[in-house]
Amino acid sequence: MIRYLTYLPVVIAGLLWLSRFIIRDDGVGVVNGLVVFLIVWWLVFFMMLPVGVRSQEEEGEIVEGSEPGAPVTANLMKKGWWTTIVTSGIWIIYYIINESGVVAQFMPTGGHW
Repeated sequence: MIRYLTYLPVVIAGLLWLSRFIIRDDGVGVVNGLVVFLIVWWLVFFMMLPVGVRSQEEEGEIVEGSEPGAPVTANLMKKGWWTTIVTSGIWIIYYIINESGVVAQFMPTGGHW
């Protein structure tokens, strides 16, 4: 037990160093930026899923034993790249707004609302 206590100051220092990436008083931190990017990416991806999809019934080539409304090709790779491009644009706008201080003027200061 005492052996593990010798590592305690190093662990505390490491956690305090990592906390500056997680808890920030100003701007967009690494974790904050990544979380916002991933949430927006999934939202945009789910919005793009039905775009350009043609069903087997619309194409007139229904595979035996499958649902007629099933897509012929989903083009997921193409939609993934377009999602990344659109999300990058949205994230850059989010970053500019957050770093400009427009949002900060409406945030409470002094540790209370």
